[in-house]
Amino acid sequence: MKTIYGILISCFLLVSLQSCIESAVEAEVPSSITGGNFPKTQGDLRALLTGLYDGERDEYNRTLYGEDRGDSFEVGLIGSVSDSWGQNLNGGNGPNWRVNYNLINNVNIIIAASENIEFNSEADKGQILGEAYFLRAFIYFQMAKIWGDVPLIAYPVDQNTEIVGRSPVAEVFALVFADIEMALNYFPNPGFVSKYSASMPAAYALKADASLWRGKVLGGGESDFTAAITAINNIQGVELLDDFGAIFDTKANNEVIFSIFMDYNEQAGMYASTVTSRDVNVDPVLNPDVPTSTSFNARHNYRPSEIIINLFTNDNDQRATRTFIPILTQDGNDADTEPDVLSISQNKFKGTDFNNDTFYDNDIIVYRWADMLLLRAEAKAALNQTTGAIADLNIVRNRANIGEYNGPTDKVSVEKEILDERGRELFLELKRYWDLVRFDAGGTINIYNQVPNLNGKNIPVLWPVNENVMAENELIEQTEGYN
Repeated sequence: MKTIYGILISCFLLVSLQSCIESAVEAEVPSSITGGNFPKTQGDLRALLTGLYDGERDEYNRTLYGEDRGDSFEVGLIGSVSDSWGQNLNGGNGPNWRVNYNLINNVNIIIAASENIEFNSEADKGQILGEAYFLRAFIYFQMAKIWGDVPLIAYPVDQNTEIVGRSPVAEVFALVFADIEMALNYFPNPGFVSKYSASMPAAYALKADASLWRGKVLGGGESDFTAAITAINNIQGVELLDDFGAIFDTKANNEVIFSIFMDYNEQAGMYASTVTSRDVNVDPVLNPDVPTSTSFNARHNYRPSEIIINLFTNDNDQRATRTFIPILTQDGNDADTEPDVLSISQNKFKGTDFNNDTFYDNDIIVYRWADMLLLRAEAKAALNQTTGAIADLNIVRNRANIGEYNGPTDKVSVEKEILDERGRELFLELKRYWDLVRFDAGGTINIYNQVPNLNGKNIPVLWPVNENVMAENELIEQTEGYN
């Protein structure tokens, strides 16, 4: 009998809890799920959740999805760009969703096991289950944006569980929103336990994000736009920082809603290192402030694109110099000439100096308040409430010191300005491609004209399913447009 192990293998089964956490989701254990293998205590559930956050960091710590397919990057000093950036995608190089399903299965184990565990308090139970439901909603939302239709699995599985095919994306979103509501109902308080764990504000941010996606990309319309606004209005305990740079230099600050923790000795570093140069490629005399690394911690695969740079038209914009910095070079032997720009480095995520090197250990910020203000502006503009949209837009613009928007107030013009403002505010925060897809679906732009590497192509905005996935599961069909 074909089983769901063609899709995933749980890492929790028949390994010690500590081993599962240390190896995140890499362990492959051909065993069945029995009551004896389930978590047995509240501490077990909390430890398994810790492993889930680590596994989600593995998946989220890359530009492959949020930036590469958009218009944010050009080729850097060293190159080695992705197939996604080149829009050269097929079943052979498409991403594999197996790790996502390992994570989902462990969430399902937490939810199922919680029914037979005695918690220290109802608040503890609510916090753990709120986080679990949030994580499942978050993972499925990411997968739905990447692949559209994906298999829906909301129960623990073993090697005897029958395989399932791809469920319609509308059904995936139904589960996403159901899980968000479960999370909101379970969280015991409206604030934060930690900015590094799911919370009620994070669940509202996810609800707003998913509502705008469904409203535009799936045609949900006004009810979803209204739901997004309501969700953002319910977020408590955050504010804009006065200093834009402090958002990235100060971990878990008051603007952050949900972030993924990074440290200098964890993983290979934060994804922004691929838009940063090694010092051997940079003249240190001409470039004392470029955040270079003396080792392979940085590799300048990409540079910020001219499209993004040209969004910064206001000389007073405090974000410009903190977003990117030129890498200068001297012309030949003529030392009297002005240096030329060799390339551009990101300057948002500077990392930390340690032992004579730079480690790119900035947190990965998933949601922050400026992001929410611009999402709320987008939702209001979609409802043709342009006055309210401009008001939210101006809050972000004023923090950036570029003054209030004084352009045309028709719906399309305001939407284009919101998209541009998101490009300025959120560059390299894994938002750009998803923004372009939404605004394309809403009719504001044509993504095939906007993204240089999509010009003249008809490749789908979704990704293909990896051929290995289809080989393991005969029910999985390729994403339409890649056959």
